[in-house]
Amino acid sequence: MSSGREAERTVEIGVARLLRAHGLGGEIFASPTTSDAETLFVPGRVFRVAADGADGPPELVLESARPHKGGFLLRFLGYVDREGAESLRGLEILLPEDELRPLGENEFFLHQLVGLEAWRTDGERIGPVLEVYELGGQVLLGIESEGRERLVPFRRELVDRVDLAAGRVWIDPPPGLLEL
Repeated sequence: MSSGREAERTVEIGVARLLRAHGLGGEIFASPTTSDAETLFVPGRVFRVAADGADGPPELVLESARPHKGGFLLRFLGYVDREGAESLRGLEILLPEDELRPLGENEFFLHQLVGLEAWRTDGERIGPVLEVYELGGQVLLGIESEGRERLVPFRRELVDRVDLAAGRVWIDPPPGLLEL
């Protein structure tokens, strides 16, 4: 029986990728994908595991966290040794959007770029943003143009502005970038 209302879908945001076991005590090195990692990695916090980590647990409870060489060493409840930590390798951990700090003016989540219309700064429409790719520390916009997906690095030099209210992202690509 349906109540007639659609269930609200909670948006989950990736906050870190678990990369490799560290030491023998169950710690794993995590590479954060947020600038707010220090405030998010607190003992007792429950993280969801991305669906593409189907072999992993559905959620993880953080036992401890400490900064380490540009990332964090995390220990989760129930993962007490190197073998346990290694079983988490490659997983992405998520939090519901409403558990993250409110965004400031001119801030947005990358998933909000999907569906925006990409325009050149000279006023020419390029096409819709189909996907946002996060690859090795680089973010790429997959923009449909002339029936193909064109990849545009999401960098300050190329992306002039993002206007979520207007549904547009303005880019200034160098000559030839959109022809690749």
